[in-house]
Amino acid sequence: MKEKKGSALSCLTDILNKAFFIDFAKGLKVTLGYNMSKIVTLNYPDREKWIPYQRWRGLHTLNRDPDGRELCVACELCSRACPTDCITVIPMEDDTGRGIADRVAKVWEIDLVRCLFCGFCQDACPTTAVRLGREYELACKDWSSTKRDRQQLLEEPEIPETLMGGVYKASFVFNKKEVKVVPDLTKKRKNFW
Repeated sequence: MKEKKGSALSCLTDILNKAFFIDFAKGLKVTLGYNMSKIVTLNYPDREKWIPYQRWRGLHTLNRDPDGRELCVACELCSRACPTDCITVIPMEDDTGRGIADRVAKVWEIDLVRCLFCGFCQDACPTTAVRLGREYELACKDWSSTKRDRQQLLEEPEIPETLMGGVYKASFVFNKKEVKVVPDLTKKRKNFW
């Protein structure tokens, strides 16, 4: 007798749910809740640029000391620590004072297609010459852009190491070949999380 009352009650609730679209209303409530919540869309690259936080592992950089000398002593520990063998270091003796030691890198090249951005090269470097920077826009149109040499990696990084990450207002720089999005580091927008 109790089973018939329970089954009759569940049958009645099923009919009422279907008649008054209760399940549809519950789903619509969830959808409208998301529509009324805070927008988390980043207007990249039209108005804003995301700068990764300091622990981000992006494009490699080769660093210099405050006197402008290269920190790399061409010990080749970075290329030995690399699991994908994408770093090529060829040492040479230096009499010009270019580096902090008598031995500097004649060739320091990295193949970004093979790189995992794991940070093993950074951990292995005894002089903090190799660092993984914060540049993440590495898309290119030709294979020659996927290899970076010593001169390219010695250039000053666009994003300072001391800068906190987040969303910054952006501006555009137009070159003959490309349009580059440059963050205005003086105007920071509040992060959404």
